[in-house]
Amino acid sequence: MNALQTRLQILRSADSITHQAESICQRTISKFVTPENEKKYTMLITHLAMAVTRMERSEELYPPPEEIMNEIYSSSCIEEANQRVKWIEREMGSSLPKEEREFLLMHFVTVLSA
Repeated sequence: MNALQTRLQILRSADSITHQAESICQRTISKFVTPENEKKYTMLITHLAMAVTRMERSEELYPPPEEIMNEIYSSSCIEEANQRVKWIEREMGSSLPKEEREFLLMHFVTVLSA
């Protein structure tokens, strides 16, 4: 898990992500990532860090393509992905905007089905 933590430290030191983004990512890593699956989580953790930062900085949000989300919502992993996104929202103490929620669902389904 050192690679993910190093990535977060680099993003934080460059002021590319906020302290809160780094913190929620660290907790997500602790909850879901193991040494065996760390590489699968690279895109998810990076996206989560940037998503939280975009929200805090009130930047414009864009949804994933509808065609991709149709596939994601039909995945056998969607329930587990939903539970994990809900966990992140509880840790944050707020709901994610639909755009960011869908991207995280996409990343979790990808990780869980790999």
